[in-house]
Amino acid sequence: MKKTNIIKLTIFPALFLFYFCKQNILTAESLLEKSIQAHGGKKLLNQFKSIQYNKSTKLYSENGELEKHLLQKITQQWDPFLSSMEWKNLEGYFIAKKEFGEVSLILDNKEIKDSLKLIETESNLNAAFYVFWQPFQLLEPTAKKVFLGREKILDSIEVLAMKVTYSDKVGADIWHYFFNPKNFKIRAVKVEHRGRTSLIINELYETKTGLSLNKSRKSYFLDSLGKVNYLRAAYEYEISSFDYKK
Repeated sequence: MKKTNIIKLTIFPALFLFYFCKQNILTAESLLEKSIQAHGGKKLLNQFKSIQYNKSTKLYSENGELEKHLLQKITQQWDPFLSSMEWKNLEGYFIAKKEFGEVSLILDNKEIKDSLKLIETESNLNAAFYVFWQPFQLLEPTAKKVFLGREKILDSIEVLAMKVTYSDKVGADIWHYFFNPKNFKIRAVKVEHRGRTSLIINELYETKTGLSLNKSRKSYFLDSLGKVNYLRAAYEYEISSFDYKK
């Protein structure tokens, strides 16, 4: 065999292997893109005008007793943007709303103007939107993403991990998103918030919208070693209706 042919047989497979490996190297951006496609894609997301769903939140104490059960009716809309929550407790019936950049809180048909309560209301509305519309919210330019590679959570669940931060300030929240390595859907989320770490496991996705949004999740407080301390919350989501843009 000629020397030139030997060189070609050596170089071409090497180039192919280099190209193949390069194409399969994951980055934070490519992992997010795969996850978005797994969750239905941006094209489908952009067809939505509004959605209404009911959220059940059960909070548990360290000894496993039910502390609180909150039922909320949530509406989220685009063009124009609207986010609202309705719920009832011992104080009465609440309606929280964010519309046209303004936040309002109504208790039994009376407007609450306490600035601290309005700040808390806006934070809760923003958090509800952020949590429900993942992984799409990670496209926001304020989300600083770093791919961490393969990891195991709870010593048994294999995942692809991504660290997400929104501020460089000391004490700011730190998020870790964990993706199923087989289908790239979000498997779990870990958040470090005010000195406490929570791990939220996605147990079920809804199948009505085609976006595989949250349906059933459980949140655990972790100890200093990253082990489960106890079940803190169980979340259930039930979509009641949604509309597409005309």
